[in-house]
Amino acid sequence: MKKIRTGIASFGLSGRVFHAPFIHANEAFELVSICERSGNQAKQIYPDVNIVRTFDELIADATLDLVIVNTPDTTHYDYCRAALEANKHVLVEKPFVFTVAEGEALI
Repeated sequence: MKKIRTGIASFGLSGRVFHAPFIHANEAFELVSICERSGNQAKQIYPDVNIVRTFDELIADATLDLVIVNTPDTTHYDYCRAALEANKHVLVEKPFVFTVAEGEALI
């Protein structure tokens, strides 16, 4: 079975508590990369995972299938758009976007 190679856009509370543990424990997924702008908590917990410092580095990984956008709300539209343009599947936390026009543009 091919695993869904996954990157997480942020290692704050939701990345650390909700997303990374689920992806790491679920056999259908492979936790490949985590974007942690500063610090090294992610590397301490997931030593085999690639740690990147920017979202651009994260979506540049051609091997990723899925990017989890769990960044501040104001970045959701831009980050989702960039990930989709990089040919990634995207899971985004709520709120999805702030306007209907932004949502329609991404869909």
